[in-house]
Amino acid sequence: MGLFGRKKEIPVADRELTSSEFVDHLIKYPNESDEIVIKLYKNLVGEDNLEKDVRKYWQKILDDSFIDQDEFERLTKEFTEKFERVRMLANQE
Repeated sequence: MGLFGRKKEIPVADRELTSSEFVDHLIKYPNESDEIVIKLYKNLVGEDNLEKDVRKYWQKILDDSFIDQDEFERLTKEFTEKFERVRMLANQE
C-alpha cells in the first residue's frame, strides 16, 4: 500500500495485460517506446487477438461516426503493421 492507504501503482510495462488492454494502451500512447511496447506484449495474458481487438475498437468509433470508412481502413492497417513489428522484435529477444 502507498501513502494514505492507496495501492501502489504497478508500472504499466510490468503488469499483465489482455489483448484489448494492450490495444487500448497503444491507442492512448501511440509514441510509446519499442522497449516498453515489447515488454507489454511479452506480458499478454490470454490469446493474442490484437488485430481483432483493434478492428473492434475502430469499428465502434466508425459506428459512432467519429471517423469515416477510409480512416477506419487506414488506422486498421497502421496498427496491423505495428503489431507485426512488435511480434518480430519480441521474437528476436
